Amino acid sequence: MLDYFVFLILLSLVCSARILKREDVNVSLGQDATFSCELPGAVGVKQVFWQRHGDDGTLRNMVTFTQRSKHQVDDAFVGKVQVEMASVQKTTIVIKNVTFADEACYICTFSVYPSGTERETTCLTVEGLSEITSQLVSKPQEKDATISCSATGKPAPVISWWSGEEELNNSLSETVQNEDSSETTTSNLKISQSQFSGKDVKCVAKSGSIEWSEVIIVEKQIEKETPVASRLYVMSAVAMICCIFTICVVILIYRRRKHQKHCVELA
Repeated sequence: MLDYFVFLILLSLVCSARILKREDVNVSLGQDATFSCELPGAVGVKQVFWQRHGDDGTLRNMVTFTQRSKHQVDDAFVGKVQVEMASVQKTTIVIKNVTFADEACYICTFSVYPSGTERETTCLTVEGLSEITSQLVSKPQEKDATISCSATGKPAPVISWWSGEEELNNSLSETVQNEDSSETTTSNLKISQSQFSGKDVKCVAKSGSIEWSEVIIVEKQIEKETPVASRLYVMSAVAMICCIFTICVVILIYRRRKHQKHCVELA
């Protein structure tokens, strides 16, 4: 009778045990994400494991352990997932250096005898910027040039253009979705090469609270002489040479005549 009473108490404790609800995790790109799962008062826990929801809806085992066996990390997550605590009542894992590809929902499961399983799902959201690139596309014979700037992040980056304290608005932007759930925004700005010759143009990409920028230096344009101006310079030079030549001839004739006159007077 006593054994039956004890069994009822244990069964009541097992049935009443519930995983404490955890909030979803939101971290910046490159940081570590910590997940904890707790089943206080648990009795009869046979196994604990962590799983990840795949994009195709399947579950992928990450970490498993029992009260008697050490935790095991799946080969695909070695070096990525670190186990901070592994007990049948509380477990904590850390996903190191998160990327956009780590954004998913993670499931903590306690396998309890005889009641079955207790599980809780926590979803990870990753935000930030992962890349920014820019380039200047110009041709010497063209009056206008195009500056292109691309930024990848989540949420979708917003790109603005600046020259000094002035914002430049003559740009077109396009955003595409990437396989890792991030988005890439590309903005093209058209500028006048003569107006921005030798000046700096800054591309500013903002995603959430994260802001990156890149400075593009517009090459200083060397003003080329027009054909008309070139002809004028040549004609001016020729005219000047002719004038100098004429003056020299006149001086030479004048001196020669003077010399002849002086010789006649001496005779």
